[in-house]
Amino acid sequence: MPQEPSGRAETAAQSQSLYRKYRPRSFAPGEFVGQEHIARTLRNAIVLDRVAHAYLFCGPRGTGKTSTARLLAKAVNCLAPDPEARPCNACEACEAINAGTAVDIIEIDAASNRGVDDIRDLREKVKYAPTQLRVKFYIIDEAHQLTRDAFNAFLKTLEEPPGHVKFVLATTEPDKLPDTIASRCQRFDFRRFALSDVVEHLRAVCEREGMEAEDEALRLIARQATGSMRDALGLLEQLALFGETVDGKLVITADAVRRVTGMSRSDRLVALVDALAKKDAGAGLRVIAEATESGEDIHQLNRQLVAYLRTLLLIRAGGTSDEAGDDARAQAEQFTVAELAALVRTFSSIEGALNKGSYAQLPLEIALVESIVGATPAAAPPAESPQPPPIRPAEPARAVAPSPRPEPARRQPPVREPSPVLRTVRPVDSPRPAPTPAATPRPAAGSALERLVASWGQIRRDVKMANSRVAALLSSVDPLDVRGEEVVLVSPYEFHRNKLNDDGIRAVVEDVLGRYMGGPYRVVCLAPEEIRDVAPAAPMPTEATPTPTPPPANGGASPSAAESPADQDDERRLRAARSIFNAEEIEPE
Repeated sequence: MPQEPSGRAETAAQSQSLYRKYRPRSFAPGEFVGQEHIARTLRNAIVLDRVAHAYLFCGPRGTGKTSTARLLAKAVNCLAPDPEARPCNACEACEAINAGTAVDIIEIDAASNRGVDDIRDLREKVKYAPTQLRVKFYIIDEAHQLTRDAFNAFLKTLEEPPGHVKFVLATTEPDKLPDTIASRCQRFDFRRFALSDVVEHLRAVCEREGMEAEDEALRLIARQATGSMRDALGLLEQLALFGETVDGKLVITADAVRRVTGMSRSDRLVALVDALAKKDAGAGLRVIAEATESGEDIHQLNRQLVAYLRTLLLIRAGGTSDEAGDDARAQAEQFTVAELAALVRTFSSIEGALNKGSYAQLPLEIALVESIVGATPAAAPPAESPQPPPIRPAEPARAVAPSPRPEPARRQPPVREPSPVLRTVRPVDSPRPAPTPAATPRPAAGSALERLVASWGQIRRDVKMANSRVAALLSSVDPLDVRGEEVVLVSPYEFHRNKLNDDGIRAVVEDVLGRYMGGPYRVVCLAPEEIRDVAPAAPMPTEATPTPTPPPANGGASPSAAESPADQDDERRLRAARSIFNAEEIEPE
C-alpha cells in the first residue's frame, strides 16, 4: 500500500480523491489488485528488458488502464540497479513520476485532441530526446476517439517510433480502433474486478483511513460498483461524508449505503418474488408503491430484482451461488428454470425505460403484471361466443370434396369487413393444386399458429429494427397457417409475394420469426387464390394491420364509377411499397 504521507504533504494527500490516493505504486500483489495476468507479464518484460514499443490497454472503466500505463512508465525509467525491484519508488525518476512533475510522461486525451493536426504535432515532438527520464512515454487515453485521418497519420510513427519513445493506448472500446493500429500494439485486456477483490481492497482502505465499515456495507458498495474499483472508492468516499461517528470513529453501515444509493431492502425483493410465485399482482404492485413512496430509486430496485432472479436461476439450474441463503433456495423451488429465465429476460428489457416519463415506476409495474398474467392459462371462450369454432382436422378433407350444388359463376369483389380475421378465399374452377398436407398433426400446428398470431405485431416491429424495407412489405401480409416447419403467409399483392419469397428478403423475416417460434421456420407467401380449405388464423392483435382486399383483376379499374376510400388506401399502400424497392434490392441493414 502507499506510504503514509507526512507534514504538509499529508494535507495535500487528504485533499485527493481516494481512487487517486490509493493508485498502485508497484506491481506487488498487495498493491496491484485484481489484474495478476497483466502484472506478471509486464514485470517479466521489465526484468528481461523486452518492453514493447507500443501497448494497447483495453477494458471497462475503472479497471486500472491509465494507472497501469503510469506504473509501466515508472518501472521502465526506474534507476534501481535490480530490475526485479523496479519500480523502487525511491529514486529520482520514481519520485518525479509519483509527484506528477515528470515532463517526459505525456498524457493525451484523445476525446479533445482527436484531429489529424494534433497527431502531426505529436509526430514532430517524438523526434526530440527526453529531457528528464531515459524513455519518453506517450499515454493516449480513450484512443478510439481519434479520427480516421488521425489514425492514418499515426500509423508510421506507431509502428517505428524512435528508440527513446514508447506508446500506451488506453480505450474502453477496442473494436472501434482500426486493425492497422491494433496490430501494431501489444494488447492487454483488463477485466472487471472480482467482488471479493473489491471488498478486500475497500476494507484495507478503510483501515488506513481510520474508518469502520460493516461487511454487508462493503459488499453492497462492491455490487454497486459493478467491477469498477474507481467507482467503488468514489462511493466509499461519499459514504465517509454521510456516515455517523461512534466513539470518535467513523462507521459506515449497510443502511447508510442503501440510503445513499437508493437501494431497496432485501425484504422488498423477497416480497416481489413471492408475488410472482403466487401470481398475486396486487401484492407486487403494493411493494413497488411502498418503494416509490419511500423515495427509493426504481432503477436500482429493478436492477436488484434482476440480480436476485439471476441468483434464483443459478440455484434452480444447479449452478453455484455462495451467497444464497435458505430463503433464496426455497423461493427458487417455486419456479421452473424456464420461468426464471423468462422473468430475468422481461425485467432486464425494461432497463432503459425506467426513470423516464411522469411515472418512473410504470414500466416495472407493467412488467410485473404481464409476467403474472402471461403465466396464467387463458380461459376458454364462452359457449355463446359469436365466433365460429375452429375447424377440426377431419373437416378440411370433407371440404375438398366437390359440392353437388353449383357455386356462383360470378366473381364479385370481396366485401370489406372491419374484422381482422383472415378470410379464406375459395375461387371457382381454380386450376391450382391443393396445398400439401402439414407434416405434423394439426393440433400442434394450431398451437404454433396461435403463438405466431399473438407475436405478429412484435415480429413486425423487430423486422423493422433489422430492415425497415422488409417491414414495409409485412404491412400488407398476414399469417395464415403453420405446417410443420413452414410458416404460410398470405398477401393479395403479387409484388409483395415476389419480394417475400426472395431468399435474401425471406432470410430477414425467418431470422426474427425463429426467435419467437422457438426454432427455424421456412417462410412462404401465397396469394389468397392459392389457399384452399385452410383454417383461418386466429384474430390478429389490435396493433396488427388487417389484410387489404386485392385490387380487381381488370387492370386495377373498379367496377363502380368511383373508387371507395378503402380501394384508394390499398392503391396508396401498394405504390408506397413499390417506391421503397424500386431504387435498389434489399440488403440486411
